[in-house]
Amino acid sequence: MARALTCERAGPIRHAAAGVDFGGKELDRPDPTGARRAITSLLANGPLPEGATADPQNRTVTLPAGPRSVLVRVEPVRMPSGGLPYAPVAMAHFRSPWAAVVRVSDQAAPDLVRTAVIARLTELAVVAADRAREERKDVTSGLIDGLLTTVDVTGRFPLSPRDTGRVEALKALTEAGGAENTVALGAAAAMGLFDEGTTQPHSMEGNRPLAGRQAAAARIATLQDLDPAAKAAVERVLELAGQQPGQDTLAAIRRERDCERADLRARSDQLITRRTRADQQLKPALDAEFTQNRVVPHVVAGGGWAGVVDYLTLEPSAARQDGAMPPVLAMAAGPGVVDNLGDFRLTQPAMDMELPEAPFQPNDFALDRTDFVTSQAFGRAVGVARALAGMPTYQADLARVEARADATDTADWPTGAGYRLTTVDRRHIYAGTVDLVTGLGPPRIPDTDKSVLAGRTFKDPRTGYRVEFGQDGRPHAFDPADRPWSGPLPEQTAWLLGMRGAGDTLENVRPPFLLDPQGRPTEYRVIDPTTRYSVDPDSAKVFDPEGTPVDPQGLDAGLRRRLGFRPGPELDFRDPRYLDDQASGLSVNPVTGAVVRTADGRPPRPPVAPEVRRRLDALVRAHRVQYGGQNTADAYGPTDTVFVVGGGAGGASEVEQATGHRRTVIWGARRARLPLGDFPRGPAGAVDPKDLKERYDREQDEEKKQALLTDLSFMTGGGYNRRNTLPHIGAYSLDVWHKAIRTTALPTTLQYTTDHRFWTVAPSGTTIPAQPVLCDRIVYTIGQEAGYPGGPAALLGKVKLVRLPGPGGELNGLRDEKGGLRVLGAAGVTGPVVGLVTPAPGDAKNQIAAQARQLPPDARDIQPSIRYHAQRIAEVNRTFGPAL
Repeated sequence: MARALTCERAGPIRHAAAGVDFGGKELDRPDPTGARRAITSLLANGPLPEGATADPQNRTVTLPAGPRSVLVRVEPVRMPSGGLPYAPVAMAHFRSPWAAVVRVSDQAAPDLVRTAVIARLTELAVVAADRAREERKDVTSGLIDGLLTTVDVTGRFPLSPRDTGRVEALKALTEAGGAENTVALGAAAAMGLFDEGTTQPHSMEGNRPLAGRQAAAARIATLQDLDPAAKAAVERVLELAGQQPGQDTLAAIRRERDCERADLRARSDQLITRRTRADQQLKPALDAEFTQNRVVPHVVAGGGWAGVVDYLTLEPSAARQDGAMPPVLAMAAGPGVVDNLGDFRLTQPAMDMELPEAPFQPNDFALDRTDFVTSQAFGRAVGVARALAGMPTYQADLARVEARADATDTADWPTGAGYRLTTVDRRHIYAGTVDLVTGLGPPRIPDTDKSVLAGRTFKDPRTGYRVEFGQDGRPHAFDPADRPWSGPLPEQTAWLLGMRGAGDTLENVRPPFLLDPQGRPTEYRVIDPTTRYSVDPDSAKVFDPEGTPVDPQGLDAGLRRRLGFRPGPELDFRDPRYLDDQASGLSVNPVTGAVVRTADGRPPRPPVAPEVRRRLDALVRAHRVQYGGQNTADAYGPTDTVFVVGGGAGGASEVEQATGHRRTVIWGARRARLPLGDFPRGPAGAVDPKDLKERYDREQDEEKKQALLTDLSFMTGGGYNRRNTLPHIGAYSLDVWHKAIRTTALPTTLQYTTDHRFWTVAPSGTTIPAQPVLCDRIVYTIGQEAGYPGGPAALLGKVKLVRLPGPGGELNGLRDEKGGLRVLGAAGVTGPVVGLVTPAPGDAKNQIAAQARQLPPDARDIQPSIRYHAQRIAEVNRTFGPAL
């Protein structure tokens, strides 16, 4: 854990730098009386949003919303801190469509209480006014320091409700004058009005964000055009900042803001770890509750950013706390957030990753707020929000979600249970209502070429059942003891190997997968790359290059040794896949995970030490085929040959990580379909898709034309964007592009080798001919599949879904016909899930695509993005909310 920093202990600079975003813990001890007094004074004396009325004694405000109104209660609370010395001064939250609350920290200074309540009431008033007009402006906050991505041709940008609240607070501060001038400078700095620097951020055609002075100028121009009071407030802070005392104060505020954010980063990891441990300790108590069929009032099925946003914006108070059972419980096997890649840049900047109702935003954790958000910064923002909210998560993998109305065995269902969730270990969990926010689903697994199945054998690494294809292409099943099997295959095995039926009716309904979900090859024979002889590691049977069984005694001694046979009268055999950890004298099997002593192959005694276990686990991970998002540059050896399969954004990310040192990187993508469409003009320092297309159209030489088509195949999968063309960094920058060997010949065979590499064979006729390719690492990034086990479509089965509409008819999610099951976030835009919509799933698909086309450039057309979904989840919860 990084060491916490010591910033300013007290005084006007810390007060102004913390402001309404960080100043909620400024007082040494809580002062609820002082907070109530500040709230009452504001409600009695104003300013209030236009048309609002207040009841100062009861601390309520009524906001106009067309023919209706929104009742807002303003109440002092003890803001959760988790040991952090920072907290927001006030947070706004809708409890229902027509009721909201502003929670105010009882440990904030009175002037910041006043400022924060003005901002939050205005924010709620904007939402209420939009609701009266049946609209929701799909914008995020641009009044933050750092990158600005939504400026139009006039140099202005649309304000979010949160932005409008900040403007009203700044008006009040500048009108007050005096000591509030310093706070006003701090507020203006937080709004990005004083951003410095003249460097133009990386841009491309149709995507030119602003930073530094250019971004500040756009913010200033936007506010000056807003109304006379906003213009006066901006001119006042600019006047203050233009004078020497104001410049000195502003410089000190900037230093303090940077220190506070560095301190927040340093403290956040420990807070996140404590929440994870709390969830681990929660599981036994919940298991006992579930054994008694106790009902969870509401389950959030998913633990990623969508689950956290859903949890933050829900209003669970209507649910009764019953023993150890929380009113809202998340269920997930892990955090579900891309937070394991350190300083790797994600695809969007901070403006596109705003987390509704989170105490701190990704921008607060960023080292460079003019760059893309890093994996670590985003993970910390989500993790801290989850921790400070006390979001309880039951750690489990889900296998199925079913509604009581669809179940056939409801006699044992407890009262109040509308849904039953089944985990992979067959535990039943009953819930009143459910939100499915599981994301896109498990990684998509490559399958083999159905035209080359004859004579090949595939085995499920988990169950040991295998299927052998005869020369006529017919499949034959065998059990783990290598005996012919006429019964039905285990469900997992049938799915993995593409089988249906049993015995004489066994048929291959799709090509077998080359891998299982854990990245273990299904072609289980270990091949010697020099001779192409192979060995069955379970039976020790040896096969020649044509697949004919041979007697290992007749082989060359060196080949026998490589295949796993040790000298002796009985030819002692040990699985050649075992990986040696020299420091411990132990070896680990990358398929089974079994650990043995290297010297004699026997189980180790005493139990393996934790640090040795971590090294062995790392060996296993490095010797399985991986799916995207698991590696950083440091995960690869300096001379590795790495095959990255996937021509989209995920493949580009992996190629970026893999290139470097003396590595050989092969990048594979599906061949582009003809005819080709239009391509964008590339930025300086990056490959230019438009130029490639123009050259392709002119080229007469067929071989050169096919090479250009190969390169163009990497432009059609959604990976070519501003992020991935970053000079010297992105996979489409010329520096990285020229380091990768590109091919559209994708593996149809994948096996372990005797020297702990991977053997692949791809079709002929493209960049890599039909000959083996030996790789140290293989990474597949070919998408995710909602229909796989554990994916949202598989969890839902055949449930009928209808639209969850928002203001103006926007589509913000899906629900079942009863209304107690909602599908939110990326899960709700996957093809198989949208296919469950009735009526007219095609119309829903088209509307989702149209909404995604309206997003800012860095998120445009990315339907699963946080920019598409986060605000929609919040809107669904304040418009409808679960049936708690």
